[in-house]
Amino acid sequence: MNDWLKLLPEDIAACIQDPSGVTEIRLRAGKKTTVSRGGGYAAIGRAATIEDVRGALAVATDRSVYAAETLLAQGFLTYRGGVRIGVCGECVYKGGKLSAYREVSSLCIRIPHEVDFCDRRIEAIVNRFENTLIVSPPGMGKTTLLRYMIKRLSDSGKNVLAIDERNEISASVDGVPTCDVGANTDIVLFANKRDGYVEAIRAMRPDVLATDELFGKHEVECIADAVRCGVKVLATAHSDGAARLLADPTYGALAATIRYFVTLSGKGVVASVYDGAKKNCLL
Repeated sequence: MNDWLKLLPEDIAACIQDPSGVTEIRLRAGKKTTVSRGGGYAAIGRAATIEDVRGALAVATDRSVYAAETLLAQGFLTYRGGVRIGVCGECVYKGGKLSAYREVSSLCIRIPHEVDFCDRRIEAIVNRFENTLIVSPPGMGKTTLLRYMIKRLSDSGKNVLAIDERNEISASVDGVPTCDVGANTDIVLFANKRDGYVEAIRAMRPDVLATDELFGKHEVECIADAVRCGVKVLATAHSDGAARLLADPTYGALAATIRYFVTLSGKGVVASVYDGAKKNCLL
């Protein structure tokens, strides 16, 4: 518990008096570390150094940053417990593609929290599941709700296949989830959505396919392909609302495949559930 404190220098970690409520930490070379508990940010301790940033990366990669280059090329690392570490630094390109980050100078450490969503609208969706998309701006708890619904669906007897590109859903260590994702959930780690959908649907025959953070036309098409295969879908997307998301030409195609659009107004707080078939909101 609170293993993420090991990512920080001891003197900076000691400034966090109540780690349980922390949702995000920003570690920037030359700046004071800032901590968020789901709202604004508060500066703590001394200014971090580039050695502090490198030390955090060393801990996160078990002292082998080189071995984690593939993930670093995507701008993030994952750490035990589902912690996601975004990185900023100097980009290195090979063959016209981003291949690595070097001289990393800033880290965004995001700490997940399990939340029991006591919301009858969510329970209604789980009990009569149809294709569902969770929509909100970053940092509002999309992945938390996604994980909760995966567990509920899985424990109800459905075979759930989670395409866990960043290891944020399951927080797997040596292939074994450390987050509770339910009794009947299978995990595909670090695969892109296309490979995960095509191969895993063929191999695992899931009832529900779950994935985080749809991005771009290609991934929207993946959702449509899965639905055409007879698999129901649970996913998330970044937007400030379902209406704005569907107004975008890229994401408007989701209207043909998604039944329920769930929007969040804060950690563990469901703002609305729009029923695309009945053209109304569930109260």
